[in-house]
Amino acid sequence: MKREKGANENLAREKKQLARNFEIRNGELIRYLGKDTEVTIPDTVKTIADGAFRGNHVLTKVVLGRQVTTIQTNAFRDCSELKSVIPPVSLRFIGADAFRGCRSLVSFVLPRAVVSIGNGAFRGCRSLSTLVLTEGLEELGSFAFCDCESLEEVEIPDTLSVLHRGTFFNCHSLARVTFPAELRTIGRYCFGSCESLTEVTLPDSVVYLGSGAFSECCSLRQFRVPPRVRFVGDYAFSRCDQLEQVELPDSVSYIGVYAFCACQNLFEIRLPRKLERIAPAAFFNCSRLEKVEIPDTVREIGKRAFAFCTALKTITLSESILAIEEQTFRGCLSLTEVELPDTVIRIGDGAFQRCIALSELWLSSELKRIGAHAFSECEALKEISLPPAVEQIGSGAFADCTALKTVLFPNRRVTTGDLLFSGCEALELMVVPDARAWSIRYRVNRWAVPHTAEIVTREEFRLGLLLSELAEPGLDGAKRQELEEEIRQCRRKLRGRKVRVK
Repeated sequence: MKREKGANENLAREKKQLARNFEIRNGELIRYLGKDTEVTIPDTVKTIADGAFRGNHVLTKVVLGRQVTTIQTNAFRDCSELKSVIPPVSLRFIGADAFRGCRSLVSFVLPRAVVSIGNGAFRGCRSLSTLVLTEGLEELGSFAFCDCESLEEVEIPDTLSVLHRGTFFNCHSLARVTFPAELRTIGRYCFGSCESLTEVTLPDSVVYLGSGAFSECCSLRQFRVPPRVRFVGDYAFSRCDQLEQVELPDSVSYIGVYAFCACQNLFEIRLPRKLERIAPAAFFNCSRLEKVEIPDTVREIGKRAFAFCTALKTITLSESILAIEEQTFRGCLSLTEVELPDTVIRIGDGAFQRCIALSELWLSSELKRIGAHAFSECEALKEISLPPAVEQIGSGAFADCTALKTVLFPNRRVTTGDLLFSGCEALELMVVPDARAWSIRYRVNRWAVPHTAEIVTREEFRLGLLLSELAEPGLDGAKRQELEEEIRQCRRKLRGRKVRVK
């Protein structure tokens, strides 16, 4: 009798303590009210409610009851001292932000029954170094393991075909990832800032790489884009400092904004044969890239696409391109020659600014507009022959071309900005359209042409060429008569007009 009475008293005390520490309704643990560091959830509980343990800074260990199937949103959020969680085999669902901010949590092994992990479920678990994802997992939410700075290795189960946005973002220690054979999608910034990731082998099933998918993976050296991928997303590999080689399949038609920006060790890349568009700043500041061949399928190269590619020596441009956009090749210090296809009708502002090695330039015969500072600071450029179609030249287009000696304008009216040739102190000869002397003087003053340069009209220039040809020995009589007649016509046009300006 005494024994039974003692057992009943103990049971009564346990129930009283349970009621004092746990608020439970219909199998749902609504709130934990106790102050213990280690807690065992009663076996009667099936669901841990939203915020049940949230912000508990004393809790270090939790043993979940044998019937728990669901951990709801924010259930253990910001339990900063929680180090260990022992889940039951019955656990199926882990809600959004369930363990977010549990910065002392060291490991978590998912039971096989778990089918879903919500958005941000383990975000900010900075001490989490061991993670086992089981084969039953069907849904892994966005940012689920974001900021898990100690996580070193992950094997993604074959049941997952989609990795959502930011799933492993900022996992600085993550060095190895095993991908499922049927993976199709890698979301935006999924592995962004995974600084220790040295090698990635994606299955051929992948069809989509999101924006920033591998951005700032500073240890990544090589990458093969799977053959079914059509778009390389914006910022996909930006600031991958050690990336040396990238294999792009011919299926890729678009390279996104800043896709390879600041990949400062990227020295080689073969652009796909079906590529149609290179977005703005796609290869901005790829300082080791030496050679680029643009396929004929490319219709558009965006602003600053190759700006500050300081090692770039040669560029072969597609004949489908209509314009060289603003600052596309700015600061390409090693670029020595450029030949623009006849399809190009516009050169944007600063397109070739500070290409200090550029000495050979062939402009498109259909070129109509040259933007402001388009060729300024091209210090090796010695001669400019403007095509007959040109209509507009922006301010400072050839400013500070310190080696420039000869400039030939077409014989037509051209709208120009100011200070076209400011700082071009080596300029010796400028051939301008036929016009009245006062008009020419006004223009050359606006253009900041040095006073030492000789300014002649197209007709005067033609006369000089005819006289040079006439002076050649061995001319037959008929050719001599033809040249003399042309010279007389030139002199008649020029008679009474002193248009030479110095």
